Amino acid sequence: MKRRAISILFFIFISIFSFGQDFVEGEIYLKLKNVVNNNPTSKNVNFNSELGFLVNNFSKTSVLKVEKPFFTSNSIDLQKIYRIKIADNQLIDDLIKDLKSNPNILHIEKVRQRFCIGIPNDTDVSNQWFLQKIKAFEAWDVNAGSQNVVVAVVDNAVQTNHIDLAANMLAGFDVADNDNNPNPVNALFNHGTHVAGIVGGVSNNALGIASAGNNRIKILPVKATFDAGNPRGIDYGYEGITWAADNGANIISLSWGGNGYSQIEQDIINYAFSKGCMIVAAAGNDNTEVEVFPAAYSNVISVASLDIDDKKSSFSTFGNWVDISAPGRGILSTLPFDTYGNFNGTSMATPLVSACLGYIWSCFPTLNTSQIESLLKNTADNINVENPTFLGKLGAGRVNLLKAIACSNIGLANVNISANGSTYICKGENVTLSTISQNGLSYQWLKNGIATSFTTNSINVNDEGAFQVITSNGNCSIISEVLNVNFNNLITPVASVLNKEVPYCTEITTGNGLQATAQNCNFSGPTTYTYTGGTIGYDGYDRTGANPTVNVSANGGLITNLKVSITWQKKDQSNENSCDLADGGASPFNEEVSFKLQSPSGKIITLIAGGTYNRGTATSGIVNTIFQDGASPIAQNSTPISGIFAPNQPLSNYLNEIPIGLWTLLPNDDGFVDPLCVSGFSIEITTNAPNNPPQITWWDNKSNGNLLFTGNEYLQISTNEVGKKTFFVQTKCDGLCPSERVAVSLKVNPVPQVFIFPISNNQVSNNSFNSFLSSQTLNFRKKQDGFFEIYDESGNDKNTFIVGNIPPLTNPVTLCETNQSYLLMAIGCPTSTITWSYGQNGQNLIVNPTSTIGYSAYCHQNWSPCQPIISNNIHFINTDHHPYEIVDEIASNNVQKFVQNHVIAKNIINTPAFIEYRGFKSVELKAGFQVSGNSVFKAEIKGCEN
Repeated sequence: MKRRAISILFFIFISIFSFGQDFVEGEIYLKLKNVVNNNPTSKNVNFNSELGFLVNNFSKTSVLKVEKPFFTSNSIDLQKIYRIKIADNQLIDDLIKDLKSNPNILHIEKVRQRFCIGIPNDTDVSNQWFLQKIKAFEAWDVNAGSQNVVVAVVDNAVQTNHIDLAANMLAGFDVADNDNNPNPVNALFNHGTHVAGIVGGVSNNALGIASAGNNRIKILPVKATFDAGNPRGIDYGYEGITWAADNGANIISLSWGGNGYSQIEQDIINYAFSKGCMIVAAAGNDNTEVEVFPAAYSNVISVASLDIDDKKSSFSTFGNWVDISAPGRGILSTLPFDTYGNFNGTSMATPLVSACLGYIWSCFPTLNTSQIESLLKNTADNINVENPTFLGKLGAGRVNLLKAIACSNIGLANVNISANGSTYICKGENVTLSTISQNGLSYQWLKNGIATSFTTNSINVNDEGAFQVITSNGNCSIISEVLNVNFNNLITPVASVLNKEVPYCTEITTGNGLQATAQNCNFSGPTTYTYTGGTIGYDGYDRTGANPTVNVSANGGLITNLKVSITWQKKDQSNENSCDLADGGASPFNEEVSFKLQSPSGKIITLIAGGTYNRGTATSGIVNTIFQDGASPIAQNSTPISGIFAPNQPLSNYLNEIPIGLWTLLPNDDGFVDPLCVSGFSIEITTNAPNNPPQITWWDNKSNGNLLFTGNEYLQISTNEVGKKTFFVQTKCDGLCPSERVAVSLKVNPVPQVFIFPISNNQVSNNSFNSFLSSQTLNFRKKQDGFFEIYDESGNDKNTFIVGNIPPLTNPVTLCETNQSYLLMAIGCPTSTITWSYGQNGQNLIVNPTSTIGYSAYCHQNWSPCQPIISNNIHFINTDHHPYEIVDEIASNNVQKFVQNHVIAKNIINTPAFIEYRGFKSVELKAGFQVSGNSVFKAEIKGCEN
């Protein structure tokens, strides 16, 4: 009892500022699984005869009233609902817990108290600036309308014989007192009459006010507040909605609401919507993003309030669930009894939107409700500049009735943007966006709500953003829905490639070309993404931190399946800040819990609706709830348990969306005390990305350039020129951006190719070594111990000779040491005849240069179809040579130093290598010089000395 008293006191404080969590004292909605009496003649019910099987449940309290509030409805589903009032409100929680165990009951919940949203201000008469703001007068001139539209005003009361309303008034009903008199009992019941005047005040009667409906709207007054009740309270609002839907309403205007979701209320909204009614509701006056109901229910057009300067009214509620905005401050309208006054609130903006919808319907009676709603939103004026901190939270903009009428008059009820390909582009790509093209139209494109320089019907876009186009013709100006262009940040992995060397004039055959290997495009999943933050506490619409999010980054294609997991606990504790405290162990208010999910595109679905769970008898502890389409739904009024369940709205709503981006869990706890503590959140995503190898393409440039070939092996390479040819390989998986291009080279070596080894004087004088060198089939290799040996490729001689641990030298060779001998090996000649540049014959040549000299070798063979060539030139250079340019590429694993007076380097040093460039006077590294990773390079002003 102590805890309950604290809750009530705290709520009373909060309710001064907002709707709070009020329920009608002692009343419950009860929905049976089966209809007991589907032909009632009155809403009054004999409890004992119709609900006698529940007598034992009510044994501790007397039943003051039982009603079948929706008895006039032809909906079997709504006829299962009863409204019951008991004498002792203190017993209502225990009664609900007891009733939830009854197998005949489908759903049970307290009746939520709803209140009029308008905030009365002064009652000084003012002009109707809001009609001018929405250009109502001009709209009447464009199209006078052709038939009457019925707008139901469900409110606290309406003066039906008001001098400025009577001519547009239909016979209504009092659903609260169950009679045919919807009129106010006193002047305090003024809210509904003010709303009715905005909906359908009589125009052109030389009296009082006009309304946007221009006498084409007929008011259907529905009183939903008891004569003896609180004038601000809406006691039977949902019964009023049902009565209006069953009695000819085309549009139902609701300027009331409150916090907290109710499944029965959503059922009633769905019923009215199924009858072809448009439902319009006030977003609320709390200046928060907290959802207000019925405005936030599905199938309802929610309305925020604006001031005369199109800025959000300071009191107006806002959020991504709001549909549209309209003037709501200083709104002059009718009051009881035959008077007028100004009120402020979303309660005033709502009937203005209802009147505009009704007038559009009157002018274009063949449009369906969806088309009318779309027309009103698409012709709304953009108010982003006036509301920079509320972007996306004031709906489509401010109503402009002239645009809506003018656009529909010329057949522009809707304008869409189409794309010539995917709007999920890679950087460097573009997509063409287009809209309708016809004579007389002008265009203004917007990006992220800001006007661009584009004024044609088609534009090329290479950047991400939210694009819209305003299409105009005279008084018609219609804005399209947003089309988002996003960058695809999922990049195909690069291919693996190997550089290759071949002799001059070699035919490149299959299996011997340049090859690229790419991994399969396995980006369809299923891939799981997990929230890594801490526990977030929720209570009474407050929270301790940002909502849990996961960033999807590794799935290509479009969504084909989705699974969501939430780890949470409803604690028996004080508030949202007490999630780290131990659970109290008693029964927490599980019915306050709800979860929604928001995709990167902004689409929101409900996973668990408020009121789904019951209170139970004890805490449920930590619960892991997994949502998957096709599973069994969470049983209404059940206690939270771990398991796999179907979400309230199917996850299939996300099918064919792009998964990449931020997914946000939207938990909520709509009551004070007993926090909801969310500690885990993950989503598992599967897409239609094909699980195939990617496309491999070959290019002649790292960016742009020409496409040379498609496939994993490139063969069309000429080898009739010595040197290195570099190509670039790119891979692309469907749904992913192409990889960066990786370089791969084919080095064409001369025939023969000469290698240089320094050798000792002992080797020069070794007869066996010299005899071994006379063979024409020698080659060299590196042993495991790091030394290089010469061997006979023919296998005729098993002898080998070690030539040292220094790799072959690269050209040029500095003559730092005197009496140093070198072995020149000409490798790669297919014949046995090789001639050196100074007339010597044979594969191998020992030289002892003492001054600058060059050597080359020629292979005597049939060169057709290529031109004859000589080997690579080998230069031995004195250290006092003039400035010398090093241009030859240095191979991997080379160890060498080069010394000159002036060294100019323009070459590439491949990895790994250990290279020194020494200059007595200078070392210059110019364009073209490059040292690849893992190499050691030194540049010093130094001579030959070690």
